[in-house]
Amino acid sequence: MEAKITILGTKKALNVWTMATAEVDGKMYHIEMVRFDEPSIYGIRKGRISKLWVRGEDGTVVINYDRGWDIRPATDEGKAILAAITKQYN
Repeated sequence: MEAKITILGTKKALNVWTMATAEVDGKMYHIEMVRFDEPSIYGIRKGRISKLWVRGEDGTVVINYDRGWDIRPATDEGKAILAAITKQYN
């Protein structure tokens, strides 16, 4: 299973948020994440992503990471999205 990720843009706030969509097996997911310039102890797998929020089309939160796991991906689709995001952005 593979996730295709499309970046929709960035939004400047206190940090730089990246907005994106992911498609897995015809289902669309909305992604928001904050990345550091350098790897950090607060990042996923001590990488650059410090905040990650992914929700499905129905509004269900699939992944939530805010300097620690709140909701780990439990489905094959969620795991594919996390793998694609960490490969590309972490």
